Amino acid sequence: MVIRRSVLRGVAVGAVGLLAVGATQQSASATYYDGGMPSLSFSVRPVNVNDVWVGYLDTARGYWNATSAGTHITRTTTSKNTYTAGRWNYSWGGRYTPTGSGSGRTFTIEVNVQYLEARAGSSLKTWILSTSTHELGHALKLADNPSTTKASLMKYDRDPAKIYKPQSYDISEVVKYS
Repeated sequence: MVIRRSVLRGVAVGAVGLLAVGATQQSASATYYDGGMPSLSFSVRPVNVNDVWVGYLDTARGYWNATSAGTHITRTTTSKNTYTAGRWNYSWGGRYTPTGSGSGRTFTIEVNVQYLEARAGSSLKTWILSTSTHELGHALKLADNPSTTKASLMKYDRDPAKIYKPQSYDISEVVKYS
């Protein structure tokens, strides 16, 4: 009987430990992305895109800069951070790729026109803006698919025709991680 109680006690302690680890993992996976830029102020350079696409980048930058998050995203011709668009046979609409770390961090944003055109219908412009603004969110240390019931630009299941600007939740998370 003593052995049995100690075994049950061990199982109970183990179960509580697993619950504690699960709770820790859930909160830790909220929205922080360690591939973001070290500051809320950075520049980006459009590469191999026409003026229409430069306009999409400028609009996406403007959406972030108009928030209370304290961002200052500029467009320059000399930035190592780049934004481009193309037609690729990949199953993603946008991709943020960081390189380096700390003050040497840079990034590339790619917007996949082929993927977006196949899904957006008459809402292509807002899908492009949603994708571009979402990818800039990664540079602001926001991860994909935050564990929240609130509206978020960073959720994959958002409706890009309706959510193409940073939402209150996204803004508060940028402030939290800055």
